Amino acid sequence: MRALVTGGAGFIGRHVARRFRDEGHDVAVLDTAWTPDEEFPGWALDVTAEREVRAAVDAFRPDVVAHLAGVADARAALADPTTAIHCNVTGTAVVLGAAARTGVRRVIIAGSCWVYNAMRVDAVDEDEPFLPSGAGHFYTTSMMAKEFLAWDFARLHGQEFTVLRYSPVYGPGMWPGLVVSAFLRAAAEGGPLVVYGDGRERRAFLHVHDLAEAFLLATDPVAANQVYNLEGPEIVTTGELAARVSELFGGVPVVYREEPTRRGELVYSQRFVSTDKARVQLGWQPTISLREGLRREVERLRVGRP
Repeated sequence: MRALVTGGAGFIGRHVARRFRDEGHDVAVLDTAWTPDEEFPGWALDVTAEREVRAAVDAFRPDVVAHLAGVADARAALADPTTAIHCNVTGTAVVLGAAARTGVRRVIIAGSCWVYNAMRVDAVDEDEPFLPSGAGHFYTTSMMAKEFLAWDFARLHGQEFTVLRYSPVYGPGMWPGLVVSAFLRAAAEGGPLVVYGDGRERRAFLHVHDLAEAFLLATDPVAANQVYNLEGPEIVTTGELAARVSELFGGVPVVYREEPTRRGELVYSQRFVSTDKARVQLGWQPTISLREGLRREVERLRVGRP
């Protein structure tokens, strides 16, 4: 199988590309940060550059496109909604259009659990509809639009898709702005670990290796035109996360600072998102516990690996 990974020079995209390669597939990447000395062949392209993206897809002729390129930082989307919407929405339309034109079998789209902001607070599964009032956050709206585009291209052009709605991801090479990364770096420097707010905000952190496995499994025929929730094996509060990281570093101090929740923040305390569909249809489930994932990251820090 030939797999093209958009955003393949980024944190998650690189792990997805490696997982496909490790399974014996031919892999290429498309990313603005790609350089000729990268471990995969590819193109240094903006995903919104329609003519250039079409040419790359035509040249590589992938069977599958894993589409991860775009703005994944909710804070950046809040600060610059125009760029986020352009990258996430226009970029997805460009990729889907190029795939349909070239005859790509499947486009696997990086979604987000943040879309549950646009559903009833008791929504738990993939069949729940979006509310007409929307999400209250530019990032969430852009992720919803990606899903709508996938359905449109499937119905109008017969382009198969799979959407993976995943929770915050951590692991080797993670984004420095992620709270897991911030806590680990602070602890490695002796602390303190700063918890903003009351520490009760909840997250189900997903290890990047488990997510990369889901992208591979999403190539299965059963996943055609399906949406899947993917979450980590346990839900923890930020206060609990800080305590665990502190313990791994011998009890470095943890301090709390009052700060209101970010506008449009997904509040996990109001919901539990089911991953039963991915487990039943794809045979997917997270295999790396948060404790084990943190232990691995601590070891990486101690030996000086990024």
